[in-house]
Amino acid sequence: MKKTLSFLIVVFALIVAGCEKNEKYDSTGKIIAADMTECACCGGYFIKIDEIQYRFEKNELPSGFTFSDDQLPLNVELNWKLKTGACAGFQWISISKIRTIK
Repeated sequence: MKKTLSFLIVVFALIVAGCEKNEKYDSTGKIIAADMTECACCGGYFIKIDEIQYRFEKNELPSGFTFSDDQLPLNVELNWKLKTGACAGFQWISISKIRTIK
């Protein structure tokens, strides 16, 4: 009985460990290119979400997500919100969760 129970526990643990988590993301987008213009509210990277172009700061991305300019354009799924403040008219966003999609 103990062997059967131990076997079932091991099998169950393997099944649970092998399941892929379906994480939910609010949007899909495409990181297009770096913004090389020089102004007070310029810079960062352009990202297109639902046909609207936004900007974000690469150094403010969630830890663990990186990309290089050689990979651009890059398709992504993400959770984000518009930033408020002096440069709000330039469509800056803050990204809370992001991953590459193929």
